Amino acid sequence: MEMLDEELEPTHRFNDPINKTAWHGMSYSPDGEWLAGGTNAPTFSHNTLTDICAGAADPASHKIYIWDISNDGQFATALDGGREPLLHLHWHPSKSSIASTTNHGNILIWHCPNPERWGAFAGGFEEVDENVEYEEREDEFDIEDEEDILRRKMKEEDEEVDIDTIEDKVRNAQPDSMDLEDEDFAWADQDADEDKREFRMKIIMQDDTEM
Repeated sequence: MEMLDEELEPTHRFNDPINKTAWHGMSYSPDGEWLAGGTNAPTFSHNTLTDICAGAADPASHKIYIWDISNDGQFATALDGGREPLLHLHWHPSKSSIASTTNHGNILIWHCPNPERWGAFAGGFEEVDENVEYEEREDEFDIEDEEDILRRKMKEEDEEVDIDTIEDKVRNAQPDSMDLEDEDFAWADQDADEDKREFRMKIIMQDDTEM
């Protein structure tokens, strides 16, 4: 086994230079290698990749700081769990979910919710962030007489259907160009699902009154 006689330098170093906060735990995200452990040192160094979350050992707070290692170690967000001191945290090995514990016996679950995109089910569906007053057409929700509906259907069934005539545009159409003007295809190209999911988490905690 060949030993390299050289001193390794950490790729990133995180610390709180003002408060000298000690870290109680750290855990890697599931996309790649992950690490869970605890330390009381005010600095933490690592030599791997992806995201990492660290729990601050502030005796009067429950905070989790998250850095984006793939983006040069940039700070991403901070999660605040209230005044119950943090004891340990662990990132789910396959999901965007973090579990943290407190010295009051509570387990806090942080997760990244998937927003519902109803527009994916219908091309004409429009999602809005707030309530919008809709102006309906005068006859949009009118109840149609069943006798009129039956009479119209009978009239349509009595009409002769021409199955012999072939239109020129259908005769000369290419197989690959048949659906180029289809509304569903046009909507799919315009509203392609290229949304970038941001890292967002929320806390789920059961009140003592509900227990």
